Amino acid sequence: MKERKRRGNSRYYLFFSLCLLGVIALGVGTWYALSHLPYLQVQKFSLEGNTAVPDSLILSICRPYMGTNLFKLPKAELQDTISKISRIRTVKIKRHLPNSIKIIISERSGILYVKSYEGNLYPIDQDAIVMERYTPVYREDIPIYSSYYKDSQLKPGVKLAKKDLARILKMHLRIIQDAPEYLPIISEYYMIDDTINIIDARYGTRIIPGETDIANQLRRYQFVQDNGNIARRSIVDLRFDNQVVVKAGNK
Repeated sequence: MKERKRRGNSRYYLFFSLCLLGVIALGVGTWYALSHLPYLQVQKFSLEGNTAVPDSLILSICRPYMGTNLFKLPKAELQDTISKISRIRTVKIKRHLPNSIKIIISERSGILYVKSYEGNLYPIDQDAIVMERYTPVYREDIPIYSSYYKDSQLKPGVKLAKKDLARILKMHLRIIQDAPEYLPIISEYYMIDDTINIIDARYGTRIIPGETDIANQLRRYQFVQDNGNIARRSIVDLRFDNQVVVKAGNK
């Protein structure tokens, strides 16, 4: 009786193995057929999400893959190549039957221009990474930080690490988070005597912010600006609790 049971189990295992081999063979055969069908060759790349990076730049990277079978396209390789563009944060690639590829881009956003020693502007993102400019027109309406970086140091993809810039970035990110309604008034940041200064684009006023509660500081400044008699290009010091100290611009 035990011997007949073993033979029954053997037949079950044999049947299972044959079914598994059949499924594998079917899968391999289907993959082989799909990867060799001529009408599945890539004929079109479409782009989504890129605003600063020109279509032509991304499509020039994709061009060598035109005509590749949809299922043989090396997605990881293409993603890695596109991701080397300094403006691009993430890349997703999706296949669309029968013969197109969709590339979804997430770009880095410029939040400051770094002004070089030579007077040129370079956009950086929140991580202080220098980003490429593709046109002579400055498309991003963001504040300027006047620095002592030279043009040769401000290469796309480079992460800037000076302490002054790190402090200004931290302050700017706080304003973005806590007081975004005041972003349009900021035209420039710079350091004087190790102190952050903000220039009000409307009046040329130099604002010295405190280290805490930036939203209330700027509201107090705005109230005094709207109701007081602050001369243009004055210095407004916000580092004192519940006070707005106004000084002449040459002080």
